[in-house]
Amino acid sequence: MIPTRTHVPYGGDMRGMALDPYVFTDPAEFQKAVTAGYGTDVATLTGGGSLRLQSIEPTLLRSIQDDSHFKLFNKLQATNATATVDEYTLKPWIGGYPGSGFNSEMGIIPETQGRYERHVGLVKFLMTRRQVSVVQQSQRTLVDTIAEEKVDATRELKTSAEWGFFYGDSSVNTLEYDGLKAMILATADPDLIVDMQGQGLSYVAKEIINMAAAISSYGRFGRATDIFTSLAVQSAELDQKLDPAFRVVAAGGSGNVRMGTPVIGIRTSFGDIGCNPDVFIQEATLPFEARPAPFNGMTTAPTPTSVAGVNAPNPASKFVAGTAGAYYYAASAIGNGVRSPLVVSAQVTVAAGDGITVTITHGANLTADQTFFVLYRGRRNGTNQVSDLREIGRVARSAGATTVYVDTGANVPGTTDAFVLNLAAGANAITMRRLLPMTLFPLYPVNQAVRPWAQLLFLYLRMAKPRQSGIIRNILPASATWKPF
Repeated sequence: MIPTRTHVPYGGDMRGMALDPYVFTDPAEFQKAVTAGYGTDVATLTGGGSLRLQSIEPTLLRSIQDDSHFKLFNKLQATNATATVDEYTLKPWIGGYPGSGFNSEMGIIPETQGRYERHVGLVKFLMTRRQVSVVQQSQRTLVDTIAEEKVDATRELKTSAEWGFFYGDSSVNTLEYDGLKAMILATADPDLIVDMQGQGLSYVAKEIINMAAAISSYGRFGRATDIFTSLAVQSAELDQKLDPAFRVVAAGGSGNVRMGTPVIGIRTSFGDIGCNPDVFIQEATLPFEARPAPFNGMTTAPTPTSVAGVNAPNPASKFVAGTAGAYYYAASAIGNGVRSPLVVSAQVTVAAGDGITVTITHGANLTADQTFFVLYRGRRNGTNQVSDLREIGRVARSAGATTVYVDTGANVPGTTDAFVLNLAAGANAITMRRLLPMTLFPLYPVNQAVRPWAQLLFLYLRMAKPRQSGIIRNILPASATWKPF
């Protein structure tokens, strides 16, 4: 209720009143007016809130990503792709071997040549559509809505691109390009793939230093220049644990470097490795239902019928006595911007040396564009609560009635990855190949008073020298509150 007010002409008796020509005639209403609390909707404010002017200060407070968060996107050299199927040639070997050039004066000269490999990269299409109503555009609001929506659309596409640079996997979702994790694991090179199996890094970061040596070794001829980690790995594993002898600190600091000094790089004999904590590399990834708004992103979609697990001996098993136990699994069907509610399995017990075959029954309701599943696993001997589950990976939907995933313990929920990369200028080991840079494409309204447009970004990640980068998998930061085992 708006307090009752009486107009008093400026010529009237104003003694004891404020200079506002409107005064309250009901003391109770006046008391409510001056003691009213906060309000958020100016159309429904009452009491003291109804007396406040609506702010038109052009300030927008943000708790969203800005350009500084796209660390890898900003560091990658961008080159132009030639077509949607982008062809290029690699030369992994120059011919011969150390010492093969020696010969006698009249000896037959051995013949050799370099090896050339033809490769192709498939450009992927990142798109988003936005619109602003003519009415909204015409209002004098806190911000320029069209300008803000263009900026937001740009950041949306860069968010997808940055995440894809690390975790894109065309074998799971054909619309994605392959990211660093998929491409490095595809090399199957044990020197470039280190598995921490739910442990933290060593205090001398030997895992990183050994990988830097491997990248620099004969046959690879690279140089590790950067490491990309989650924020927790940077703070808990490097800033708080790394031996001071291996720390590169801000402003070129040297000498008496102490434990806890922020680490901007890791010193090795093969060159300093710059630290890049990246918000898009995460650990302990919760199911969407357990995330707070607005990050839950739940969209109604058909749900799988069931998820069930069966344990059996498996020669590839990484389950040992300390990790064997009872687990819950869960799955959500994903595709074309929709995500189904989570389906949780019954508890499954796994012994050391066993694996668990997880079977997802599709059911008749799943749509054709729900093309893959996100799988989750709970804590060892934990609960079946959604908040007690963490992502272990994604799997492409199989043809037929079921999709099967065999959990050997290779992917540890609640952990994260670190990527050791060669981003040296001129090396072209990793580049962003763009067929179309960020582009605004005007659309036309059909039967609404709106201004619509699409924003487009066509690119893929090219790793021309896959054996000059490595991954450290399944790192559990010391600060982690959720433990998988």
